[in-house]
Amino acid sequence: MYSLNKPISIGTLKLPNRTVLAPLAGVSDVPFRRVCQDFGVALTFVEMLSAKAINYRNKKTFNMMRRHQSEVVLGVQLTGANADDIAESIGTLDKMPFDIIDLNMGCPVKKVTKVGCGSALLIDLEKLGEILGRARKATTKPLSAKIRLGFNHDMENVMETSALIARHGFDMLTIHGRFRTDRYAIPCNHVGIKNGLQAARKLSSNIVGLGNGDIFNHHDAQNITLNTNADAVMVSRGALGNPWIFRELISNLPYQPSLQEWYEVIIKHLEYQEEHYGNNRIAAILMRDNLLWYAKGFSGVKLLKVKLSLVESLSEARDIISNFYKTSAPELPRS
Repeated sequence: MYSLNKPISIGTLKLPNRTVLAPLAGVSDVPFRRVCQDFGVALTFVEMLSAKAINYRNKKTFNMMRRHQSEVVLGVQLTGANADDIAESIGTLDKMPFDIIDLNMGCPVKKVTKVGCGSALLIDLEKLGEILGRARKATTKPLSAKIRLGFNHDMENVMETSALIARHGFDMLTIHGRFRTDRYAIPCNHVGIKNGLQAARKLSSNIVGLGNGDIFNHHDAQNITLNTNADAVMVSRGALGNPWIFRELISNLPYQPSLQEWYEVIIKHLEYQEEHYGNNRIAAILMRDNLLWYAKGFSGVKLLKVKLSLVESLSEARDIISNFYKTSAPELPRS
């Protein structure tokens, strides 16, 4: 029977349920992860990091790897262009307090792929095999990989890539059901995910398979799980401004927060933001996107969004959100 509210093991890592928050570039910082963890997500990741930056001991990169004491389970994701860089960086991460290390082979962003990282790793499978083998030898921690169906529609190789990942002893495989060249308007391809997971399981019965793409509610999660035979789901855009999605997925029931709960969660997120970044302008600027995502779903909030997009302090953000809450009807619907 379909249920994401069941424990699962990824190598030696044991999780209480089958929901995972994707490592979202520019989003998955400590405050965002903590809010999602408050609603039950079993596994979160530090956003994608450069293997070279880790090897160079880049200060900004190491700051991004900070972990809050409340984070019981935390993974880290990296990407690189060659086996040497990736193996060295995994050797560093192996000594750090992360529970699982993920190799990103799916990022479609041009500035990432043009230097041979992200989904560019899907082009040369011989080179990829060397990377995977060196990565596995560099750590005894659970290892995972995130891929797409291929670099483009002329290079569909999800089955071959998935098989390589399984052959080299990776513990988890996440497949995003699109090609690098696909836009989000193109629906997530469940058949492609299913084919990839089947290919991996033929070589490794223990590998945990995740479906990723277009998961915005429990119906989406149920469909991708049943259609692909995935063991768990990874949520990306569906968590933006909507940490409640994890409560919905775990219960398999629709959930929409009341205006009061919506307000309280944003205030808590602002508290986490101040605790992590301090009470300064940078903290407010980094919070702007989150505030705009939280404002989605309400009608007639154009002025609210304008104000939130320009906040210069966390105190100003609190005042704007509080005023909206106090002047809105308690039953104000959010779609």
